[in-house]
Amino acid sequence: MTKLVICNWKMNGSVQLVDSFISSLPQSNDSCWNLVIAMPHVFLSYVNSKSPRFKLAAQDCSIYGGFGARTGEISADILASIGVEYIIVGHSERRAHGDDVESVYAKMENAVRCNITPILCVSDDYESQITNRTEELLRRRRDAVILAYEPVSAIGTGVTPSIDDIRETITRLRSRYGVNSIAYGGSVTSDNAQDVMGINGISGALVGGASLKLRELSAILNPREFI
Repeated sequence: MTKLVICNWKMNGSVQLVDSFISSLPQSNDSCWNLVIAMPHVFLSYVNSKSPRFKLAAQDCSIYGGFGARTGEISADILASIGVEYIIVGHSERRAHGDDVESVYAKMENAVRCNITPILCVSDDYESQITNRTEELLRRRRDAVILAYEPVSAIGTGVTPSIDDIRETITRLRSRYGVNSIAYGGSVTSDNAQDVMGINGISGALVGGASLKLRELSAILNPREFI
């Protein structure tokens, strides 16, 4: 099964870093993964013009759709026009700074409308983060949405739940919301990525800090070359 490796660069990056990734990222030896990189908006069009070997994601989008007088906003429509295929919505860092359940729903709905795959992040408190409207959208568009489970205790801490705990939560999420694609995020590194992505039914991993280090990311993608 082909796995998604979703890299969240957060508020990091430079043209030099982007160029090094474009030129140096390894090819998969057996096509076992698809690579998605969520970088700051300012780099997305630049990367698209370079025809990279990975898919583009945005780290967020506006609650507003279309185009118009919304200074500072970037809509899903604009992102779609430059080749963005995925948008992260509801990341815990965004929720901590004001994204409530209604704004997360609006962003997710706009992404789906623009034929962009939303990567909806939820934590252990997922029942309070997924409203009835969001659940209906998840079920109606189950093939067009990725659900990313990211326990807050694991984000940036270096501490991950046990594989059994992750497996149990993934199973509950799939049973509850009917989504076909579910990824795990939270301190994913080359040391644990293969165990995480080996969980039955998991679709891939959402990688944070490790995705900014080319050698570390290469080890996640092609672990046999780094044994």
